[in-house]
Amino acid sequence: MNTWIFAGICDKSELLIYVCKMLAAGNYNVLFVDATEKRKYPSFIGRFDKPLWITEFSGFDVACGFDDEAALNAYLKCSDGSKKYDYVIYDLEIPNFCSSATWREASARIWVTDYEIWTLENGGLWLQDAIHRHFSEDMEPEMHKVIVRTAEEWFDLSYLEGFFSHLPICWMDDPLILPWNELDWSVKLRNEHTRTVQMKPLTRGYKRKVCEMVQMLTDWDQKQIHRVLRAAERRRA
Repeated sequence: MNTWIFAGICDKSELLIYVCKMLAAGNYNVLFVDATEKRKYPSFIGRFDKPLWITEFSGFDVACGFDDEAALNAYLKCSDGSKKYDYVIYDLEIPNFCSSATWREASARIWVTDYEIWTLENGGLWLQDAIHRHFSEDMEPEMHKVIVRTAEEWFDLSYLEGFFSHLPICWMDDPLILPWNELDWSVKLRNEHTRTVQMKPLTRGYKRKVCEMVQMLTDWDQKQIHRVLRAAERRRA
């Protein structure tokens, strides 16, 4: 099982839903865990009549309403016929939602931020606290850095690194920067209001960067990435 922790206090919902849909389109069993402060994903799924717990959505399962990872694991253990997941993906805004063991043993840890000054300043404090909670002083965890919803890129990398360079983290590769424009924004809103995950209308540049991120985190080659993207675009759910 692969565990991916997408950590950070900025809204990264559309990106993670697209990633989950691509993994599901590759015929993998995916569990997506809502560990956000506002527990936002029930709104996207559109189920308010009863607790969601674990609900299928657009080809993958979404876990909502759990206080922490221990409660989620207890639920999975007690569920009759619970299936095995190839990927467990966390949208993590609550630093102590996952255990220290999960933080340390995760297949990938990805820090997601945008360029808003509030996010950068408070995100640095959030990440510092998380590292202090879950890693000993002699550890330097490896993390990827992803920047979402970027427009004009007048920021250079040295400016961005000023917010995080003091942290005991081994940053892997250069940051992956995802472009963002009005069309991508409109697709996000349309998907939320229709409770679907349509990827085909997204801009080519945005989809290219999503594919780069999936390839960065998996061992898939270009042909498999292209095939999975086409499958995700065809699926209407």
